[in-house]
Amino acid sequence: MDQFEDVGPCVIMASPGMMQSGLSRELFEMWCTDPNNGVIIAGYCVEGTLAKEILQEPEDITSLSGQKLPLRCTVEYISFSAHTDFEQTSHFVRTVRPPNVVLVHGEMHEMGRLKSALEREYEDKENPLKVFNPKNLHTLSFHFKGEKMAK
Repeated sequence: MDQFEDVGPCVIMASPGMMQSGLSRELFEMWCTDPNNGVIIAGYCVEGTLAKEILQEPEDITSLSGQKLPLRCTVEYISFSAHTDFEQTSHFVRTVRPPNVVLVHGEMHEMGRLKSALEREYEDKENPLKVFNPKNLHTLSFHFKGEKMAK
């Protein structure tokens, strides 16, 4: 958290997914009171965890320090596994049609192969799919057209 600059719209993929502690919990507690923010739960949630709790859209949550925080951010759920094959990943990309894909979980050589396969699959002269597989702690910056609010 020491290196994070909260200065504008961003997307952060943070663990742990159950949001019981760690970076995901710290960021969530910082941002959950603002309706301009959102969280996407990407996968199975265990009963009794914050991730499972916020899917029920309570009016407030209890922070790790015991403080009640109003839940004002949006909460969405998508079924998504970190362990997908090319076909599943390609289907997801085809459905969402993002301009950028960031591969963040896997052995570097295999992610490189997946990156190459996705680039070949979605090769388009006018709107090529940009695929990234950054090393841990590497920062990527993307430019968005239009509004300064991530949606």
